[in-house]
Amino acid sequence: MDLSAFAADPIAVGTIIGALALVMLAAAWHKFSEPDVFAGSLAAYKLLPQALVAPLARVLPVLEGVLAVGILIPATRSLALFGLAALVLVYAAAMAVNLLRGRHDIDCGCGGAAHPLSWGLVARNLVLAAAALVASRPTLERSMTWIDALTLVLGVLAFYALYLMADELLRQAGRMAQTKRSAQG
Repeated sequence: MDLSAFAADPIAVGTIIGALALVMLAAAWHKFSEPDVFAGSLAAYKLLPQALVAPLARVLPVLEGVLAVGILIPATRSLALFGLAALVLVYAAAMAVNLLRGRHDIDCGCGGAAHPLSWGLVARNLVLAAAALVASRPTLERSMTWIDALTLVLGVLAFYALYLMADELLRQAGRMAQTKRSAQG
């Protein structure tokens, strides 16, 4: 059986990898730049003993950074992609548990402006995990031309821009839902 039929185009995979690396580096940067805010968000989930919150708040951004760099290195790519998928699935599960508890008003801890929990964030993380798993597929062996390089760079930038726009839409939708719940309650 010819396995090359199941191999992905390296430019498509490279685009996903580049975009995921940007997403994870930005997430790590937000957590590094505001460690106390992130620790507060992590504590608000109420899933960990209080004694573990501060150490985990310091470890998670390091892990995100290591995974972001790891997916860029061919020798560590597969392991890092699976690690990235597992991490964002854990984040999605933590969000889902709190949403099921009716705790919509806590900040997701994603960084930046307040971002209330929503099922959209859970879906976003499921998409990120799926993208990481898709990118872990074998790729075709072929030479890269200048147009491939340009496509790769523009593709990474386009996917990252789409991610940022979708994330902002989720943030605004969460805030609107939070305002509506406050007005009703």
